[in-house]
Amino acid sequence: MSAWGRFLGFGGIIAALGAGACRPAAVPLGGGSPSASEVRAVAAAAEGTPTGLTVVGVGTVRARPDQAVVTLGVETRGEALASALAENNRRASAVLAALRERGVAENDIQTASFQIQIEEPRDPQTGRPAGPPIYHVVHRYTVRFRDLDRVGEGVDAAVAAGANRVDAIAFQVGSPDRLAMEARRLAAENAKARAQALADALGASLGRILRVTEATPSPPVPMVAPRAAFAAEAAVPVAAGELEITVQVEVTWELR
Repeated sequence: MSAWGRFLGFGGIIAALGAGACRPAAVPLGGGSPSASEVRAVAAAAEGTPTGLTVVGVGTVRARPDQAVVTLGVETRGEALASALAENNRRASAVLAALRERGVAENDIQTASFQIQIEEPRDPQTGRPAGPPIYHVVHRYTVRFRDLDRVGEGVDAAVAAGANRVDAIAFQVGSPDRLAMEARRLAAENAKARAQALADALGASLGRILRVTEATPSPPVPMVAPRAAFAAEAAVPVAAGELEITVQVEVTWELR
């Protein structure tokens, strides 16, 4: 059979492979008259341009977190800004002291936000002022716990010392790069297996690698707990679960 006949025997395969844009989805094995893309693919092959097979490989690694970042804070209010601010400062200082007593390092405590808001009470019927303005002072911190066994007691201590906001708990891993490297290896193996399966189905073989592109690895996906009220009588039960890191690689092989 002529070279032209062999290329046309692949039908729709060449149309997907000629531009190196084949995806892991199934490729139609059509016959009949060649399309414009098929003609371009045949011409490229006749000129010696390698026909490319491009696949996307995915690798996912799961790991148990070893750190937790808790967002908590103090919110006070009053008709006088000075008194609301003074009360907030007093309680916030007590919260920070309680956290340090539980072994949280100075570098692991950081102000997340500080806000002063003014609430102006108004009559719902007339919309006129119905009293003096009320000042809200909110000071929020992020606290990193490097020992998950101490998260519950740390939150309890902060609440007992005066924290009245616990907005979120985000779990993390201390060495995400190590997990990302493992996810890359799995993604590469997945891409090779997909490419080999497609090549076998097409009656072809894989040649040299023409191009490799890695998508930005997804950061570890944290399990976040919504804002909740914590009782100080008993340690807060914390469920860390698992985190996921996913890497995608796009690899183009020469198809023979």
